[in-house]
Formats: sequence, C-alpha cells, structure tokens
Amino acid sequence: VDRLLSLKPDFARSTAFESRVGVTGVTLFAVKDGTDADIEVRTFASSQGVNEDPVCGSCNGSIAVFRHARRLLPSGTTRYVATQGQCLGRSGRVAVRVDADGKVDLGGRCVTTVNGVIGT
Repeated sequence: VDRLLSLKPDFARSTAFESRVGVTGVTLFAVKDGTDADIEVRTFASSQGVNEDPVCGSCNGSIAVFRHARRLLPSGTTRYVATQGQCLGRSGRVAVRVDADGKVDLGGRCVTTVNGVIGT
C-alpha cells in the first residue's frame, strides 16, 4: 500500500499511453492488511482531464470483476471495502459486494455537487 500511495505519476506520459492503447485511464490497487479497508485504489485519467479521481465507481467495479475473474476473492458472495482519494485529501470509501456469479454492487455515501436538468 505504501508503494501505491507514494506514486508520483507523469501525467503527460500517462495521457500519451492512454491514447496509444485506447483507454480512458489507469487504475491500480493494493491489498491492505486488515486496517480500515480491504484494498486501496488510485485512478488516473489524465487523458480525460482528471489527473487523479478521488473516488471512481466504474474503476472499483472493474477491480471487483478482475478480482473475481482471477479468483482473488473467496468463493461465494464476498463483501469488502475499498478506500480511495487519500493522496488528494479526500478519504473516500466504497462498499463492494461480489456475488458467486460475479455480479458486482457498489455503494457508499456521496455528496451532490451539481443538480440540474439537461435539455427541456
């Protein structure tokens, strides 16, 4: 976890990499050792104008699918907590549930920052 938290990405190189391989960002995670959460997550999407995302639902969902597919989770229904945003001073927590078939549910607290209607 310390290595993950100490990363200092080169966002210009990351943007070039994302464009070259056709992705919108890079997500990394590290397994924690029984602290306040099970994994720590960092998501970088500089090609999308977001150097680091404080909490990313789609990335946490992707990690859950990856962990299930690689059998990195116990069999049956699994629940765990991911933390993200520590390096940005925004300690986000995502509750993750993965059922035996690999269906993923994400949850947690959020704050509405924009509210409105698009179009008429």
